[in-house]
Amino acid sequence: MATAIDNTVENVAREMSYRLGESLSALVRATADGANSVDSSVLTKLAATSTTAFTTLSLSQIRNSVQSLAGRSVRPFDEASKAFVGVIHPFALGDVLADNSNDSPIDILKHTPVGQARMDELVSVDLTEVIELPSSGVHFFQSNQVTTSSNYNPGTGAVSGLTALRTYIFGRDGIFAINLGAQGDTQYGDGELTASSP
Repeated sequence: MATAIDNTVENVAREMSYRLGESLSALVRATADGANSVDSSVLTKLAATSTTAFTTLSLSQIRNSVQSLAGRSVRPFDEASKAFVGVIHPFALGDVLADNSNDSPIDILKHTPVGQARMDELVSVDLTEVIELPSSGVHFFQSNQVTTSSNYNPGTGAVSGLTALRTYIFGRDGIFAINLGAQGDTQYGDGELTASSP
């Protein structure tokens, strides 16, 4: 360390922080990706329009997913703003923003001066910035750390050569566990062995 030309401790700390962030991201993805083994309806697959073209994510599909969560009594993650939180790949976000059809983000925002000013804020390469798509009810963070599916299978057979990118929307109490113990049970608690007597 005495002969290093850089700040070794600071650089190693940054590298370890980056690795920790990737590990935490992998754990969250594994939990979300595995949720469909408990409830198969949490995984929504977009239909493939052809064997050579991608089906792009749209604002209406995001809204449908939010309403699906609400229909399962999943509460918004951020209760102050009443918004769910999501992770979206920059490519998928680009598809949503490039949509120029009726009721797309651009179509919604273009009708007012305030909305027109907000259009510039939607496009961002800052991965720490929160993206709020209009009328979606989701605050998205961009990340390239999403699960990809090569040879995407929308349910009607794999489409050779097409890769799908997952988009995640999280809420409160989407996945939870309850410990049902009876009087007299001996169980492990938070690092302690507990026992109760009748």
